[in-house]
Amino acid sequence: MIKNLQALRAFAALSVVFFHFSLVPAMSVPLHYGSFGVDLFFVLSGFIIAYSADRNSRHFLVHRLIRVLPPYWVATLLGFLMCLLGMKALDAFGWFAQSLAFVTRADGRPPIIFVGWTLVYELAFYFLFAVLLRIWPRLAPLLCGVVLVFLAYGLQRTGLPLRPWPLLSEFAYGLLIFVVTKPLTAGGAVSRRLGAIPIALTAIGLVGLYWFEPAILATSGVAAEMQRVVVLGVPAAMIVLGLVLIEKRGWSIGNRLVLALGGASYAMYLLHPLVFAIVLGLKPGPLAVRLELFFGLAVVTVVLSLVYYWLVEVPSIRLLRRWLASDGPPVVQIPAEKSA
Repeated sequence: MIKNLQALRAFAALSVVFFHFSLVPAMSVPLHYGSFGVDLFFVLSGFIIAYSADRNSRHFLVHRLIRVLPPYWVATLLGFLMCLLGMKALDAFGWFAQSLAFVTRADGRPPIIFVGWTLVYELAFYFLFAVLLRIWPRLAPLLCGVVLVFLAYGLQRTGLPLRPWPLLSEFAYGLLIFVVTKPLTAGGAVSRRLGAIPIALTAIGLVGLYWFEPAILATSGVAAEMQRVVVLGVPAAMIVLGLVLIEKRGWSIGNRLVLALGGASYAMYLLHPLVFAIVLGLKPGPLAVRLELFFGLAVVTVVLSLVYYWLVEVPSIRLLRRWLASDGPPVVQIPAEKSA
């Protein structure tokens, strides 16, 4: 585990949480920043997938599906149970079925966990990388990056009636960072010659995210996504590259709480829509009240996410991976009682 990237995952998840919370009328604050957390996650995912597969590519795709799908489905189930409190059972069941498959309806209704749209990109990336890993393992990161860029920008030139996926190129940033840093940081000596460059990359990238995000939020559509992979994707890539090089120099974040939040970042990402749904129908009050709700529910989100990570995410991943390793159904062992 690269600790600096684990900390960056915590920052990315909290950024998305704060951004969405700031848009809810009951706890709106005049600082609508943080949607760039998605760009950070995509670049991070590109790097981490290549990094992990380089160390152990056995059962790559199954491991990734185990990591992503069960926590999402459980969170969707929780959202479905909340829906039953306020809508007809038949409508709730229909929304639940739609959400399990990450489907956005023709009328625009997203999955219950509405950030599930980003997981469609993640899964597409995983499947593509898995295929290339089987065909040409050593060149899989580079080849996958090329294909991702084609799907992002070249697909529309084929004449096929398919929508281009510009955001896929942000995974390619992460793959490129892995390809470049793997030989560059192998001995550590080269990274020391870089001086303050890694720190500068991280700082400039962070400033860039906050500087350019308002302009991107004012646009929409495929053209906006193509701009986004440059004005937000490049700063995100600079941060990931900088933090990787910084850690290779021996500087890493070791705070246990920060690393724990990084571990629970996926849980935060999944659960925060359920948390702010509690106050979604409330009217905005004075700024002081909105701030109390904003930070209070942010703390609730963090606590619930840590509990969800430890009690749901980690046990399910361990159980399913144990099943995969043993090629049989998971068996829950009950320890024998100790004799007096």
